[in-house]
Amino acid sequence: MVARRSNFVSICLLAIAVAIALTEYIMYSPTILPESIDEELFSKEEEIEDDLDHPEIPRAVPEASQKATVPQEKKVEQPPAKPKPDIPFKTSDELKVVINQGDTLGSILDRLGFAKSDAFLASKALSKVFNLKNLKIGQEVIVRGTRANGDDKLTLNGIEIRQDYRYRIVVKRTKDDTFSSEKIDVPVKSVVRNVSGTISPKSPDYSLQQCGIKRKIAREVLRVLGQVINIRQSKNPIDFEFLCKDFYDEEGHSVSKPELMYVSALSEGRITRIYKFNDRGVNEYVDANGSIINPGSKHGSMLEQPLSSMKITSGYGMRIHPISGRLKGHTGIDVAARVGTPIRAAASGIVARASYYSGYGKYVRIMHTNSMSTAYAHLSRILVRTGQYVQQGQIIGSTGDTGYSHGPHLHYEVLKNGRPINPATFVRQEPQKLTSSRLARFNQFKKDVNLQIVGLTPSTKKVVSRSRKYS
Repeated sequence: MVARRSNFVSICLLAIAVAIALTEYIMYSPTILPESIDEELFSKEEEIEDDLDHPEIPRAVPEASQKATVPQEKKVEQPPAKPKPDIPFKTSDELKVVINQGDTLGSILDRLGFAKSDAFLASKALSKVFNLKNLKIGQEVIVRGTRANGDDKLTLNGIEIRQDYRYRIVVKRTKDDTFSSEKIDVPVKSVVRNVSGTISPKSPDYSLQQCGIKRKIAREVLRVLGQVINIRQSKNPIDFEFLCKDFYDEEGHSVSKPELMYVSALSEGRITRIYKFNDRGVNEYVDANGSIINPGSKHGSMLEQPLSSMKITSGYGMRIHPISGRLKGHTGIDVAARVGTPIRAAASGIVARASYYSGYGKYVRIMHTNSMSTAYAHLSRILVRTGQYVQQGQIIGSTGDTGYSHGPHLHYEVLKNGRPINPATFVRQEPQKLTSSRLARFNQFKKDVNLQIVGLTPSTKKVVSRSRKYS
């Protein structure tokens, strides 16, 4: 049995060996084509050679060859690389940065790549001369810096801010790597412009703007002239002349609104001249005789004058208190009057208070409407009682010097919704004249202005505008 099995295995192995040999022979032996196929291939080669000799004849590609063409792999096109942005502060440079919503000086410097320590020291130095909270959206900040080599660390050299046309704020790096700040005055050139023409009573504002006058100056001119001339009721056009000052920086750009200096008008054969006099930071409109004109008064209101003569000695607003010497808000106006001068109710109403009232001394307050009331202080005598109804013009008391007072006068207040407003806008006060040193300064100013005046001529229909340099 063992002999039979071994013979069977030998036969199987021999059969497998024969099969492997036949397979290799078939795969690696050259293929012999029949004569018909061989002739077809040679004919196609001749056609290809003919096509090469005649390139103008397009050669048709068999469908079989088209199908057999192996598709090539498509190349994925890469998007072009974005150019790198220019790096600011390549060497020594400055960059203008516009303040946007939510920006701070520290965030701007951090965004530009400066060290936080430099940003902190520069901001600290700047805060000594400028409130960083005053940075406005849209404002430009000039940042100066250096970069030694390519992408090396940035060095902050300084900052510049121009908050006002009159000066610029500069922050600089010092030798010991700290920062210093200072305000530097900017030279401003002023040019005086002389304009003359006519004002139409029917449309005064429009006629002034037709002369090339800006609206702000036109309204100021009409407001001032309206105190001495009834423009609307004039039968004829009013000839006018005024001087205004324009301001320019070194590059010739307008840096501030024009400022009125002088205005005159010829009406009904009479010339009125008014000067805008700036005395130590306070603007006042003064006529040629030195009398002050109040362009803000409103005549024909519901309130009458409490005194027959209204000579105001201290106006409404901030002032140096005559007794304490401190800067304090004045809630009314002080009118000069002798002790015992009759005080009349400015309008009809109910007396809300009539008694002694702290520093006001003897005091009377009258409610005229639900929102409007008037008050009278430092009285010597009160002639009404609380709850009493008084008529307009009725005598309610006499002037005096009671309470916290520096002399006989009437302290007069107008209150709207319980808050004081300027009483001078409701009364026609007597002209107050400049005296002593103020009058001397005004006369010198008037002399300088008169040198710029061309002079009015009757019925100057054409508009004349001249400009000249002025310090």
